[in-house]
Amino acid sequence: MQTIVKFLITLFTTVSIFCSNLVFPGTVYPESKNFDFSYLEYPDEAIITLEEAGLTEQELVGRASAQLPEYVQSGGYDDINGITISPYYTAKVSGEEIPVYASVVFIRVDDTGTLHSFSEIYVDSSEEFSFNIEITGADVELKNAIVLPESHGVEAQCKNNTVKASINKTGVYTFLFNDANQYYGYTLMVREKVDEDKEIAAYIEEYGEDNVWVLDKGVYEYDYVNLVGNKNLVIYLREGAYVIANHLFDIDCAEDENKYLEPTAPGDNAFGLTRYPFINFYKCENITLAGRGVIDMTRLDRRERRGVVFTNCNDVTVKDVKIINSPEWSFISYCCTDVDIDNVDIIGNRGNCDGFAICNSHNVSIDNCFARVADDTFEVKALGGTMDSKSITFTNCIAWGGYARCFGITGEVNKRISDVTFRDCAVIYRDGIWDNDRIGSLVVVAEQTEGSIDGVLFENIEIFRDEGRPILVKIYDEEAENFEIKNVVFRNVSYTSYMSPKIAGTDSNTNTVQVELDGITANGNKLQSPEIRFIIGKHCEVTSK
Repeated sequence: MQTIVKFLITLFTTVSIFCSNLVFPGTVYPESKNFDFSYLEYPDEAIITLEEAGLTEQELVGRASAQLPEYVQSGGYDDINGITISPYYTAKVSGEEIPVYASVVFIRVDDTGTLHSFSEIYVDSSEEFSFNIEITGADVELKNAIVLPESHGVEAQCKNNTVKASINKTGVYTFLFNDANQYYGYTLMVREKVDEDKEIAAYIEEYGEDNVWVLDKGVYEYDYVNLVGNKNLVIYLREGAYVIANHLFDIDCAEDENKYLEPTAPGDNAFGLTRYPFINFYKCENITLAGRGVIDMTRLDRRERRGVVFTNCNDVTVKDVKIINSPEWSFISYCCTDVDIDNVDIIGNRGNCDGFAICNSHNVSIDNCFARVADDTFEVKALGGTMDSKSITFTNCIAWGGYARCFGITGEVNKRISDVTFRDCAVIYRDGIWDNDRIGSLVVVAEQTEGSIDGVLFENIEIFRDEGRPILVKIYDEEAENFEIKNVVFRNVSYTSYMSPKIAGTDSNTNTVQVELDGITANGNKLQSPEIRFIIGKHCEVTSK
């Protein structure tokens, strides 16, 4: 049966791609006259080609191969940064060539690495605009293309190894080529143009010049950045500011993870970490990390440090930055209130480099973000400590999961989790199937069950392709007693997947799992009037009337 489903999915996808590229040429908007845009460009001293690094493409992407020992695969290196010039593509917007960069990513389906290519342009959307993009294969032959998420309504034309598309709104557009091959993805970020000088001046006027720290375009190297008790502070990374984490501790095996101690670190974070996160905020208030710079942790060994971490902070704003190749948990909010995250992108190829981990925090919004990592991408947890997790909203976020889960409640539920929303989001690919009772695209999975879950909404979500389960609600802890998962709603969700959704409890009848399904489209077929199920027991399958 699964073989038949795989065949139908492949046939449906192939026919869709064939039609979108040959029969229907796609909507072509008249290009705006005198279309004005700028593009992201990193400093030459930070970005080198593979040839300049003395590497072949196979050597670079091979560093992410799971055939290597774990601590070698996830180890750091310093001969090339985490962003390089893409060997795969060149691109033009309105006839003007723009930079195409690339970072190593992980593909779970065959445990190997590849390069994800990307560009970023800035437009003024206060008036209507439209432009054409042309992507030409350099080291890749382009036979066809699709543009995701499908909700953007952008179709692509392919001819003579060049793909063309018309775009008329801001957003994140991911192009897949050659029958939706996930090895050669290209993402174009189209974002609002910002006058950096004007924005910095506004911050200075509000907070004072001493409280606005600006990094201009260029390369900066730090062992770590530690901020404790700061108030009314802005750290601004101008476009092209390239921040590199220095490698200090050799982590070659599991025993090495606990070998090195930075003596003041445990007192400067709420996790009790023995080494500082690369950028650490603790007990800060009214703190902003902004600007179109990049934070690159490629040199660090596996679990040498965590990435950008906020603990016990209030009134936090993070916007526009990119986080590259963290060795463990890329972005963390823990025991924080009033957190606003916007236009932040995370790319990483190492195990445990989770994307956005929102833990024990209140009033958090995550908007317009992109994550392609080798672990969970957009997740809510409730660890130890005193705070629960509540009032957390993800909107317009795009996930590409190379190992575990894309959106949801994942793992630790040691406190109550409530009022969590994932809305207008998309999954490009998710290809992990190593434990289909723990991972999926949209999940509510409780592995630790000292708390409860009440009120989780997944609404207007599209999943292009999942190699395993598109939806999973599960009490994974078989010893759980009196644990509740209730008021979980999946509304207007469409998916293509090789496995069916699963909703399951445990042997104990003291546990509760309550899920509502409304407007579910599975592999192109609309499920009619999905049943609202109140589930108590070991195992339940999703049914529909």
